[in-house]
Parts: sequence; structure tokens; C-alpha cells
Amino acid sequence: MSWLSRLNPRGPGSRSSRSAAPSSPCTADPETCLMVFENHWRQVSWVLEQHEPSSSSDDLTAVRNHTDQMLCLLAEEKPAESPEGGAGVPPMGPILELVVTENILECLVQWHLRRGLDPDSQGALLKLFEMLIGQSQQPLLQHTAVLHPLLRLLGACADPELGCPSVLENSLVLLLNQVCVTMARQPVVLEMLFRAAPAQQGSTNLLIFSLLVPFIHRDGAIGQQARDALLLVMAASASHEAVARYIAENSYFCPVLATGLSALYSSLPRKIEVRGDDWHALRREDWMGVSSLVLFMNSLEFCNAVVQVAHPLVRCQLLDYLHNGFLVPVMGPALHK
Repeated sequence: MSWLSRLNPRGPGSRSSRSAAPSSPCTADPETCLMVFENHWRQVSWVLEQHEPSSSSDDLTAVRNHTDQMLCLLAEEKPAESPEGGAGVPPMGPILELVVTENILECLVQWHLRRGLDPDSQGALLKLFEMLIGQSQQPLLQHTAVLHPLLRLLGACADPELGCPSVLENSLVLLLNQVCVTMARQPVVLEMLFRAAPAQQGSTNLLIFSLLVPFIHRDGAIGQQARDALLLVMAASASHEAVARYIAENSYFCPVLATGLSALYSSLPRKIEVRGDDWHALRREDWMGVSSLVLFMNSLEFCNAVVQVAHPLVRCQLLDYLHNGFLVPVMGPALHK
């Protein structure tokens, strides 16, 4: 499959079953769903309003169970009906309006952070946000009451002390991928992500991007999802000079991509099996069975796709790194052996 074909994000219906949401807690009318949501929120807020975050496992279990139900209701909610002839973003549904008005997601994330974000809670929050963003029928990330808590959670994943345990990396990258898919469909989200306050993003202007870069050369599904997501960022930033300048001047994207390519090249086998005397070119079927070649070719094709869709600032810097950091010092001597 061409890398450029990945610029057409998958629809929610095509997402894998492993990231499916919990079963629907309510299929009733909007008023009943709102009442159910409010009931869950009352029970959660009672725990959250304690002066000191509770260390009780019972409280944690209760908060997580109620949160699961609340976010499933929010994900399933349809936008309110627009006034006749109305255009633009449809009005919020009543549950989303309550979430925005009372800043519910911020309260939940802050409570988890104050009590200490253990890996189980961190993983649960990552999966809940991924479900919420991937399955919601409303443009949730266009609301700061959803975007800022998400960035606060991701900021915790990027924190040097807390970080993201290796067992949660799949959940993290899946969430980041989903955010980038949404960003590709709703360009305003890129602007909001880039302009978000430092308190939410830490020391970087584009936390989503910075978290994805370390996975560029990773093998397996996690690497593929990261590269897909980064390619969406590249395409979206092609018409956004401030974001492109940040990527070119304030991120390690281009050097990581070029130096990683050199490292992958150095790990290639010295010989490959030749099936006949007429063999003269490296075809896909030749390298698909060699894991080191698969990694190298995936990264090489990704470089090619980035060059085709990225902003000229990023394109020129990447080509410079590839020329001076890979082609001349690595490929050149190899070709003369």
C-alpha cells in the first residue's frame, strides 16, 4: 500500500475490535441519557470533592466504573439539532454541554494526577480518551474542556519522572493516532493543539508530535501507527507555516528520521538469497521476509512520503539531513566497496 494512501483517515467503523468501546450503557432518549450521566457524575464528584485525594482502592474503582459509563454516554451522544437553515458546527448535545460547563474531564484527570497516576489508571484514561475521540459523533477536540485534559494526560506521559510504561505504549500511540486522524478531518484542531497553553503541553508547542517521534523507526503495528499519524501531521502542516517552522527548527523529527535510517541500514544483512540468474532488482517479495529489510524499507518509504507532502521548510531540512547524514557518509562508502 502506498504511504500516501494513508492520508485518507479511516472512518470510525473500520477501527479494530481491540479498541472498541464498552457496551452501550444506555440507548434511551437524550433526556434519559442526560439523567443517567448526571447520576454517575454526582457519585464521582462526591469523591473528587474530598479535600485530600482518596487513596482508597474502593474510591478508585468507583470513579473508574462511573467514568466508563459517563464517557460511553458522551461518545454515543448525537449533536443537538441545528436551527432550521443553520450552518457550521452543530450545537452541543446536553451531555457535552454539561461536560464543558462543569469542566468534568479536567476534574477527572486532575484528581488522578493528584492521587498519583498508577499504570492501571494511566492505561484506563488513555483507552477512554481514545474511545471518546474515535467514536464520538461530535467534534470534541474543538472544545478546550476536552482538549486541555487530554493534553494534561499526555503531558504526564511525557514527564521524565512519570513517563509512559512500555506496556502502555500501544495505548498511547493508538490515542495519538486517533488525535491525528481527527486533526486531519478538522484542521482547526491543529491550530488549537499548536496554540494550547504551555501548562497543558509542557515545554513543547506540539506535544502530540513530540510524543510520536520516538516511535518513527519502531517495528510492528505500533511503529506503523506512529508513522501514519506523523504523516497526517506533515500533510496538515503543509499549509501552516508556524507548525512547519516548529517541526523544522524546534523538533528532532528530521535528524531522528535520517540518523535512524543510517542505523537501520547498518543492521542489514550482507547477503540475501537470489532465486535465479535473471534476478536484477530488489522487489517487495524479496525483502518482506527479512525483518531488518522490512524496517529499513518502511522507513525509507516513509521518508519519501514525508518529502512529497511536507511543507517546504520541513522538506528541505529532511533532504539536507538525508544527504549529509545518510547518503554521503553511509551509502557512499557502501557503494564503493
